[in-house]
Amino acid sequence: MKYRLWVFLAMSALLLSAPAQTWTEQGDAGDLPETAQSTGTGSISRIVGTHGPDDVDMYAIYIANPSAFSATTVGGASFDTQLWLFDANGKGVVFNDDWSGSNRSRIDNTSSCIPGPGLYYLAISAYNRDALGCDGGLIWTDAPYTTIRCPNGPEATSRVARWSGSTLAGGSYTIFLTGAEGASAGNPDDCPPPEPWDEAYNGGGDAGDLPATAQIVHLPDAVHCQTPVQRIRGDLGADDVDMYVICITDPDNFVASTVGGAAFDTQLWLFRCDGTGVVHNDDAVNTTVLQSRIDNSTGCIPAPGIYLLAISRYNRDPVDANGRRLWNDTLERSLNCADGPGRNNPVAGWTGTTPAGRYAITLQGAYFVRPTGCQEPPCQPHNGDVINNGCIDDADLLQVLFAFGQTGSNLGRVDVNCDAVVDDADLLQVLLNFGSGCE
Repeated sequence: MKYRLWVFLAMSALLLSAPAQTWTEQGDAGDLPETAQSTGTGSISRIVGTHGPDDVDMYAIYIANPSAFSATTVGGASFDTQLWLFDANGKGVVFNDDWSGSNRSRIDNTSSCIPGPGLYYLAISAYNRDALGCDGGLIWTDAPYTTIRCPNGPEATSRVARWSGSTLAGGSYTIFLTGAEGASAGNPDDCPPPEPWDEAYNGGGDAGDLPATAQIVHLPDAVHCQTPVQRIRGDLGADDVDMYVICITDPDNFVASTVGGAAFDTQLWLFRCDGTGVVHNDDAVNTTVLQSRIDNSTGCIPAPGIYLLAISRYNRDPVDANGRRLWNDTLERSLNCADGPGRNNPVAGWTGTTPAGRYAITLQGAYFVRPTGCQEPPCQPHNGDVINNGCIDDADLLQVLFAFGQTGSNLGRVDVNCDAVVDDADLLQVLLNFGSGCE
């Protein structure tokens, strides 16, 4: 009995005094909680891995006592590091860029950012590869660099959804840990569905750069040229241009802007459905920003209708089939109708080389379109049943009154006689047949 007790006590002592393990990256650790690398079990004293270009490595860990936790790359990396901690659902917890006079990093709970025991995700990136939230905004601001900070960016309450910034390969790293244990990666909450319109979520992929491949901004429950679309969000790849089909019912009320919606120098362009140029802006007028804003203050938008809205990065410009520019290179802070040597021709391609970037276009006076986009069905004169329910009543009359005075080729059934204008003739047709088909 004494021998067994001695063996039990000796084994317990060995387990209690067992050194904390080193976790070595298995393959390439993912950059989001969904792809984070699990780290086994037991106490962890260090994580060893390798950083490639544009790489972020994320690891699942367990923190039992936040006040005893720390993670640092001081003495463990030869490149400028950043350390990030996210909770079990991927929401930002604590971050540090530079620590104690070096460009290595350290995070702990001296700022009381870690709320309590639990599963966390520890990530390492090279400067300036930064965590973005579900809507593409920073979870932490860039500065101040030397502090250990809770989330303070425009998306401080969001979970991490992607990373911004391009970085070179950093090489090997070691993260030294205290108060951390191995853990299995969990199942974090997804980002909520984005507000329409999102190029990938709603559009299903990359918007094309020419009229034939433009992404049609349509939703099944949206009324053609009546349901407003207030934002278009997407990603530009290298040398990319994204083009969208939208409806404009009142040109004087139309605005499209990337001011505050992109971290790079944007350009906005508006085309007719035939691909000929309408209006363009590089840098917003009367500002100092590098983002863009177009409206109809110059009178370039001739009438209501279906149009093509395109975004490119400076200096990616539209050309016709002969390589001639649709717009001349003009002063950046100006709003211009198409004025280049190819202004009378449709866009056939784009010139200039550009890197990638994420963007959001804020819209005013823009509307969803039919799934046919620019391929509008031909207008068919009818007896005044504007809403097409078999009964001509107050609802049809109101539709014509609300659209009274509008002109263009895309007016739909409110243009009862199909003469491209909603006027007395259309109203009279509804009044003459008022009550027809109604029980």
